[in-house]
Amino acid sequence: MRRAVELGKRLLQERLLAGSFLWKMSPGPAVALTFDDGPHPVHTPAILDLLARHDVKATFFVVGETVLRNPGILRDIVAAGHCVGSHTQTHQELPSLDARGLAGELDLCRRTIADVAGIDVSLVRPPRGKVSLPVLYRVRGLGYQVVHWSKTYSDYVQDGVEPLLARMRARPPEAGDILLFHDTLPFTVQALATILPEWLAAGQTFAPISLAKPSLQ
Repeated sequence: MRRAVELGKRLLQERLLAGSFLWKMSPGPAVALTFDDGPHPVHTPAILDLLARHDVKATFFVVGETVLRNPGILRDIVAAGHCVGSHTQTHQELPSLDARGLAGELDLCRRTIADVAGIDVSLVRPPRGKVSLPVLYRVRGLGYQVVHWSKTYSDYVQDGVEPLLARMRARPPEAGDILLFHDTLPFTVQALATILPEWLAAGQTFAPISLAKPSLQ
């Protein structure tokens, strides 16, 4: 099943939606750390501190209505040099929206980010990863690039630090991977505090999505 999903994503990135769908980064050593659902008033600052200690840049896909509750944290993300993308205004699954609703969700989140942090974003992470081919074409028509992922460690199940670390060690990142995490969960912060130094010591490098190009591999 995993192989079939990967083949589908590769087809989208390389052929059907080249330039507007990304699930792996460009050839080279870098891996992308990505975080969804924030900014969170407690856990996002903790992740920012962790990334700063290790001089690692990441990509944060933020929810517009959450940005409005924590505007200063979004500004901190931008000031630290991280990439920012949209995770929609209200975290609705994209296939559940009609064309007008889809455009509204993306436009409102984009304007929220611009108003709060003074930046324009064109990257979109679909809530819960849910997409369909018609939705992807609509998103492209609106001028956005969809960013999916190549590895998730299912931090959202919130089953504890040790199980999460076990999954991370069982499938370590490989060159070009886009890793999915959530900056709203305490176990994620704790697990990353342990695993990130291990990955760096093993020679892994990291880059934000904004510095990557779609892979043609």
